[in-house]
Amino acid sequence: MTMKVTRIIDVFDKKSEKLVKDININSVSLETLKEIFNPPEDDPLMYNPYWIHEKEAKELKKHIDIEFEFDKYVYDLGCFRAGT
Repeated sequence: MTMKVTRIIDVFDKKSEKLVKDININSVSLETLKEIFNPPEDDPLMYNPYWIHEKEAKELKKHIDIEFEFDKYVYDLGCFRAGT
């Protein structure tokens, strides 16, 4: 069984705190994400969720076509496993 990790940006409505959408960002390499988010040593594969602030958003926009609206939404980087 092969394990594949899918990385996504979760978009939450600031007022209702409900999940609005997920954006697949598998096109961004793990190495690039590590440069942007600087994960702690105990999370080298970035399985933990990471909040996306304006600093990280600016760097992510260099790699994916996304418009961040921080006045309306909260963003975090997450991942899940998909087995085949």
